[in-house]
Amino acid sequence: MRKQTKLVAVLSAAALLAVGASMTSFAATGWQEENGEWVYYNKDGDQVTDTWAKSGDAWFYLNGDGVMATDELIDDGTNYYYVNSNGAMVANGWVAVENENAGDTDEPDAYWYYFQANGKAYKSTGSASFKTINGKQYAFDSEGKMLYGWVNKEDATRITGDDAWQSGDYYCGDENDGARASGWMKLSVIKDDEDKNYWFYFNPSNGKKYAADDATKYAIKTINSKKYAFNENGVMQDGWTDSVSTPDTATISGYQYFNGGDEGWRLQKGWVKVVPEENVNKSAYDDDSTKWYYADGSGNVYYSVLKTINNKKYAFNEKGEMMSGLWALNIQSDGKILPGMIEIDDAGKFDTAYAAYKKDKNIAVYYFGSGDDGSAKTGNQTIDVDGDNYSYTFGTTGVNKYKGTTETKKTLLVLGRKIKADKDYRYQSFGEDGKLVDGKVDGYLVNTSGSIMKKKTNLKDADGMYYCTDADGKVTYFGGEAKK
Repeated sequence: MRKQTKLVAVLSAAALLAVGASMTSFAATGWQEENGEWVYYNKDGDQVTDTWAKSGDAWFYLNGDGVMATDELIDDGTNYYYVNSNGAMVANGWVAVENENAGDTDEPDAYWYYFQANGKAYKSTGSASFKTINGKQYAFDSEGKMLYGWVNKEDATRITGDDAWQSGDYYCGDENDGARASGWMKLSVIKDDEDKNYWFYFNPSNGKKYAADDATKYAIKTINSKKYAFNENGVMQDGWTDSVSTPDTATISGYQYFNGGDEGWRLQKGWVKVVPEENVNKSAYDDDSTKWYYADGSGNVYYSVLKTINNKKYAFNEKGEMMSGLWALNIQSDGKILPGMIEIDDAGKFDTAYAAYKKDKNIAVYYFGSGDDGSAKTGNQTIDVDGDNYSYTFGTTGVNKYKGTTETKKTLLVLGRKIKADKDYRYQSFGEDGKLVDGKVDGYLVNTSGSIMKKKTNLKDADGMYYCTDADGKVTYFGGEAKK
């Protein structure tokens, strides 16, 4: 606005020169100086009042007393004008007029007006209408005052108070600015409260704040090829945002992630490691514990599914969190993971997994690495379960790829786990479930490396007990003496 004020000063100086030249040539029947004030007489010799009179190229206003007005806002009942200190009508310029209510709450020291080439101040006649001045957009109220701050579209008024940002349609800077905001703007909506610094987006074509229609949903807008969410007050959202009015709090369905801080754009087809949404995983949220998530091209987070990402397989639970560790899962042909996931993080959970497998042979054990790895493994793996290391074997091809192998060929494998004899015993007998066989007979006899002892006679363990096995490696004899 300072540049505009300077422009007014230049225009006023030019008008002053014109006035000085013209006043010296006033005729007796026109302008007259009386008692140090200028008055004007018409052709009938009557002193005129409440009207304009011209001198040279400048117009001057005679007030109700018939005296030429100076430094004054003129309201002729229809339009607003301003005359400078020399009495000349201001045109094509800005003028700051002292505010008689200055000092009151939300009242500026002065109001700015812009006077057109014909001297008339811009003003509204209904809804907010913006005028282009020096390449910027400005709005004015019904009295010609430049609007600033938050502006209401319907009646072209300035909205005041701490809640102005919630209902305002436009933002027009401070009292000495007034230019309509366009594009992104970060605004402090509550003075001296940094937690109330919000990002807004104002449509470059009309300056209107972008906002959702109501409080039950968010408006999604594409800006520079990225997606952003805005609430009903126009505030850019970040973090987890419910993209539907009633998200499923039991899963991550209905939520999308928008980058935090000053970024705000929606996660699209990629990974992000963040704290979970509070309603979906409150304990992790309270602990500020971060999890890995992956969103598709539409911003929807994968959940309850096994997905191929960059040629690797990853599993996501119902909360959308990437899974790691050892899990018993029922994965459908389309990759959907059915409810009932079992994390094998102690010995008891392995037994639980096997019991589930006996009821539903679609259940298999998968290993997704540790920590931030998450990719499904194949082949032989050594896995730490509750402080103990176990050898596992996972399929490498076809429909069994990634699944823990169950077989009784050379080794005893139960849901991928290799069953081995304790080193203190040398040989032990195990059932198909991997548990020790109480009577020793009928179980598979394995050594400390997990190999099945087939067609063996009188194998002696560390306690001096003898075993005999058949062609499958099952125990046919167990006793304290060698079988004759």
